[in-house]
Amino acid sequence: MLTWTDQPYSTMWAHLRLLSHEQNARRLLQNNMGGARTQPAPQSILLDQKAAQLSYCVLQAYEYYQAAESVTINTSPLLYFYGMLSLAKATIIANDPDKLLDDIRFHGLQHDKARRTNTVEDQVAILNGGVFDDFINVVAGFRFPRGATFGFKVVLSISPELSNMYERYYPEKARCIYLYNIETLSKDPYKLRVLPQVRTKEEAYARIPELANDFDAEAGVHAGQAISLISKPTLRQPPEYFRPYAPVVGGRYIVGSLPFMLDGAQDTCYLSPPVSDYISMYILSDCVRYQQELWGSVVQGKKTGVLGMIDLLIAVSKRRFPNLILDQLYGETFEYGSPGRLM
Repeated sequence: MLTWTDQPYSTMWAHLRLLSHEQNARRLLQNNMGGARTQPAPQSILLDQKAAQLSYCVLQAYEYYQAAESVTINTSPLLYFYGMLSLAKATIIANDPDKLLDDIRFHGLQHDKARRTNTVEDQVAILNGGVFDDFINVVAGFRFPRGATFGFKVVLSISPELSNMYERYYPEKARCIYLYNIETLSKDPYKLRVLPQVRTKEEAYARIPELANDFDAEAGVHAGQAISLISKPTLRQPPEYFRPYAPVVGGRYIVGSLPFMLDGAQDTCYLSPPVSDYISMYILSDCVRYQQELWGSVVQGKKTGVLGMIDLLIAVSKRRFPNLILDQLYGETFEYGSPGRLM
């Protein structure tokens, strides 16, 4: 669904707020609001409960986002996170056939007091079930293991919209690559060609190290041109450690999997960048709520300039996370374009 608008952010929220009216939420759940929803319509009392809860979650989320816009960075991450929490609940209520709000009472992440540090980058969030667990299952169809631990800086590294400034601010590569195209050349045997916007295969491997196991540079590319990565014969199915990703504001990337810790060992799993915003904003909200001294030093910028990266993250996440929810509720992609004039 493409909408031309001078104000994409406001229009996106107007489309979401349509569901803040209980009758419209009911029609959505009954698959009578267009889109491509495949969930069966709830029956009787369950439909009434879900419609009421869905509509109020959307309304509450909007007010949290509005409130966040009216305050400074001193407290806005906390308000944005609670807005995300309400939107995640709305998605679960709408797309899980059985669950209601009473079944998902806590947000699903927790901090680790024993591992708190003096920098935002080293803060972590630990999955303990709840909303985030159900949200990932509804959106992505899998669950992280209980106790999976996510670091703030690592979560930033899988956001393509932040990647250029991430690589300028930190002395390391982001886990994403701008993408020209991706092609499945054959399915039996499986063969994949990836055309990233890099000039050497080493540049690609530096951003997504797993590529080195399954891809090599295709022969015949002239020096100075962007390379073409071709899969090795050992790759027999689509890789699970990266996915194509198109940000809501434009462009196309491949994004690598998100590293996380579990029982002292590192593992990885792909997580869509908009979904990862829930983790990063939880960590920031935890700093705002419980680590005021740390957060105060970040805001003042005397010892670190990470607030600049946080500002960028907030600007990106407040646009793409609600858009993700809109897509999930209707079962289709909502896109917004700014009209232009030909002179």
